[in-house]
Amino acid sequence: MAILRSENIAILTHSNADPDALASACVLAYLISRMNSTSNIRVVVSDGIGSECKDMVKLCIGKGVKIETIKRATQLKIDKEDLCLLVDVASTEQLRYAKPILTACKTVVILDHHDVHDYNKNLLDGKDVIYILDPDASSTAEMVYKLINELNIAIEVDFLRILLAGIIWDTKRFLRVAPNTFKYVNEMMEKGVQYVEALKMIEGTKPTYSRIARIRCLLRHRGFKVIINNREVYIAVSEVGAYESDCATALITMGYDIAFILNTDESLKTLRLIYRVRENLMEELQIDIYRDVLKKLVDAFGGGGGGHKGAGGVVLRTISMEAVVSEIIKILNAISNNNLTEFVEEKVG
Repeated sequence: MAILRSENIAILTHSNADPDALASACVLAYLISRMNSTSNIRVVVSDGIGSECKDMVKLCIGKGVKIETIKRATQLKIDKEDLCLLVDVASTEQLRYAKPILTACKTVVILDHHDVHDYNKNLLDGKDVIYILDPDASSTAEMVYKLINELNIAIEVDFLRILLAGIIWDTKRFLRVAPNTFKYVNEMMEKGVQYVEALKMIEGTKPTYSRIARIRCLLRHRGFKVIINNREVYIAVSEVGAYESDCATALITMGYDIAFILNTDESLKTLRLIYRVRENLMEELQIDIYRDVLKKLVDAFGGGGGGHKGAGGVVLRTISMEAVVSEIIKILNAISNNNLTEFVEEKVG
């Protein structure tokens, strides 16, 4: 097994790691240390870690897990890695500043639960790549728990609580579950995990910056009505410098069916776009936002991404906000057979 042969191991997850990504990376680091006590293991996250992960980070570090955050390319330390694990990463573009670490890896293991994947073949050429993909899992944290069961390794209750917090987060408190999700959750609770304690771990107060970002997101957004399969669908497009997921959630809560949020990165010369979709909408419309919208943006601008029917994102190789928004409108027009209308309202006062 690659883990037993590896001296230096890097666990990489997507930028701005959320609780599912961080929980999975943290527990995997602990699990690997149990299997190979002489290995040097580090968790590497680009751009930073979500504020909702604050308690989780504190617990992981307290348990001896090394976590590095990279907020610019100059901070990156590239060592010779015997093994790299990509955790909750649907596209190598999501690694952002941490992407060059892949060049130093001999073996790469990809552990992910998203429906759509886009891994740069050039980065993986010449490496031994092992794919562990399960789009039927509710979360990557669920996949890690299943792996623990298969290896028959007993782990501390604190780490099970971290995994449960990751599952709660990615399922939106069990709105989206897989066939075995409740079975695994029940097993965790039978082993001593308290649901309330896991929930508290990801329920921290959001910083003021998040509120400001949501306000700016609402002020900047453009709203559209499109007709798809004889149904009115309301779509928002906005831009914000941080907290894109919070902004998308705010727009969905406000009444939109689909939200696209954009954020440019001048240093990498890229533009990140994330999307959120109202629950069950895609099945009713029989369209796939990643395939029918985001994949076409990747074809037009380059880049890559991945996700689920209800949520996901891409990193595009452009910093032209205007060009990307124009392309989104063009694609929406085509999907709706030119049945697209933009909301135009006068400002109050």
